[in-house]
Amino acid sequence: MSWNKHEAVSYARSHASLRSDGYCARAVAAAIRAGGLKIEGADANDFWRSLEKAGFSKVYGNPIEGDVAVIDALPGPHQHGHACIYDGSGTWYSDFKQNSLYPGPTYRKIQPKITIYRHH
Repeated sequence: MSWNKHEAVSYARSHASLRSDGYCARAVAAAIRAGGLKIEGADANDFWRSLEKAGFSKVYGNPIEGDVAVIDALPGPHQHGHACIYDGSGTWYSDFKQNSLYPGPTYRKIQPKITIYRHH
């Protein structure tokens, strides 16, 4: 089965909650599966490994529909990092619809490293 980023984004959009339940990587992995790829779920901190095994690679520049961001962990309650998928129209989805690429105020304040992955 080939990668259908539209299906992945549609799944992420339709399954997003109003707020996080703490399972961002699981939600993004489910969206990627809905788009036709096999991927293992993981902590967001290690999600890059799952993405690379599924055929994603690091990219630079502006994100496009279906790109996945992996955000480095923070100390404390955000020690697993974060993962989200881009809809191509300015919105990032994880287990919830985000207001920005960074999923919350602590991330926006500290601004940890973000790595963008794209399936080719």
